[in-house]
Amino acid sequence: MGGMIKTSVYLDDELKTDLDRVSALTGRSLADLLRDGATQVVHDHLRRRPAMQAGFNAPGLVGKMDELLETLGE
Repeated sequence: MGGMIKTSVYLDDELKTDLDRVSALTGRSLADLLRDGATQVVHDHLRRRPAMQAGFNAPGLVGKMDELLETLGE
């Protein structure tokens, strides 16, 4: 992990209480738990899903829209 940047996050009472309980159970700091959560969100949305390679005007689709639509739903 590179340098750290300080940020503030507002948590509702229930989430804060639950995180405090997890912190007490695991011996990990609240900040560490929040970093893990943020890392998981990034992984779920940016790293696990493959980047889209084809756009609407991809060469393999140009001129084939009618043909593709005919088989839609089969």
